[in-house]
Amino acid sequence: MSQPATLTATEREVLNDVARGLSNIQIALKQFRSHETIRTHVKNILAKLKARNRAHAVAIAHETGILQCPRPHLPTTQAIPRRVSPPGHVRCDPGQPGRAASATARRGVRHGRGPR
Repeated sequence: MSQPATLTATEREVLNDVARGLSNIQIALKQFRSHETIRTHVKNILAKLKARNRAHAVAIAHETGILQCPRPHLPTTQAIPRRVSPPGHVRCDPGQPGRAASATARRGVRHGRGPR
């Protein structure tokens, strides 16, 4: 079995921010560094962990214990509240696929396009 990758403190800090879902530019602004510097750190992290992409690097770091994230506290004694739709609200039911889409089409709502 090979020895786990050794990341520098800066690389661990960058990896932690990558795990939080931040982009290179966001990490650079947070850490007061150039986005090119962050890009280089990410490339070094991927190479050291032999990861295919950022998500794979985070997964490897969690599995090997390089990155430790505390689990959020979730109450186990309370039921998750259900969201109740207001009266007259069109809801897509699993038994009737496409119902919500046809309702919006009848109202003339066009998604993702400009005026006709």
